[in-house]
Amino acid sequence: MFHQHFLSAPGTDLGPLDTGERVLWQGYCAVAEYAFDEASSLPRWTLPEDTEVLVTDRRVRYTLANSSTLSSGELFWLWPQHLRVQPGNREVGRNATVTQIQLVCNGPGGSFPALVFAGGALGTVGDADRLANVMRQAIARFRVENANEIGVPAPQARMLSRLVIGPEFSNYQGGEGQTVTLLGSVPVPAPVDVEPDFIEDAELVEDDYPVSAVPASAVPTSAMPASAVPTSAMPASAVPTSAMPASAVPTSSVPTSAMPTSSVPTSAVPTSAMPASAVPVSAAAFDRPGREADAQRAQEAIRAELDSRYAEPDLASRAASLAARIAGLVSSSDDDDRPGHVTNLSAYLNADVDPGTAR
Repeated sequence: MFHQHFLSAPGTDLGPLDTGERVLWQGYCAVAEYAFDEASSLPRWTLPEDTEVLVTDRRVRYTLANSSTLSSGELFWLWPQHLRVQPGNREVGRNATVTQIQLVCNGPGGSFPALVFAGGALGTVGDADRLANVMRQAIARFRVENANEIGVPAPQARMLSRLVIGPEFSNYQGGEGQTVTLLGSVPVPAPVDVEPDFIEDAELVEDDYPVSAVPASAVPTSAMPASAVPTSAMPASAVPTSAMPASAVPTSSVPTSAMPTSSVPTSAVPTSAMPASAVPVSAAAFDRPGREADAQRAQEAIRAELDSRYAEPDLASRAASLAARIAGLVSSSDDDDRPGHVTNLSAYLNADVDPGTAR
């Protein structure tokens, strides 16, 4: 989501003005924030024309209070970099545009967020010019008087002092508008990203409810690795030993009779499919009639299988060698003056056949 630089959190009350702060203008108009670094950008947020706007010698404040919500914000005179009056056009209907006062700031990452005032008490171009003159003089005077505190160099302070007594905004309907650059501006700080609600809830559970206070029945062991299940926080009967390796089960808390010696039954593993060394010790230690005879037959079957693999000739290799010999016999011919002559293969395959009759 895009950043909002000049709107406070919903329901935030800005409180009273500072001691010694003077009110220079007060009225009602629409307020919005735009991204001037984006072409044809839509407003990031808007407040209607019944928003109360208060211009002081330190900042501009706006508050919209109704029965359900409270939306407010402020812009200190440290931040505006450009002040522009954009008159509306002479069109009517859907193509008509209203007169605007734009306070453009220098934001983080090369962005230029702007606070825009329009409508309401700024219905005419003359009304917008008068409020823009108040803002320009307030910003210039604030930076000149606090040049040392905000780090404004002396040459810039002298140029700012000219804006206090300089020519005022004078625009007309459908005109090109006027822009004033305000030296000594401070970049707008990046807004703090608000973490999602579910992350805050997760941190609350982690901080306010220790693991030892959560009952064992509320922790599904199948949904987490065995290393994440604290065996000290739940009884031994609640820990399924089949879900974790035997090394992770504390033998001091779980009786020996509660753990099976093997997770796989012996009857499901054929002894002929594995060497004798891979057979579990628990299966080898189990005594039953005929166990030694079965083991001996399994070893003999394995030995016979290996012998058959290495002793039986490979049919594929024999066929390949025979094909190579036939190809050599066909391609070789001693009679160079008989083109297309093919060697008689029957002489090699059957010795009783006369070579002259086989051609």
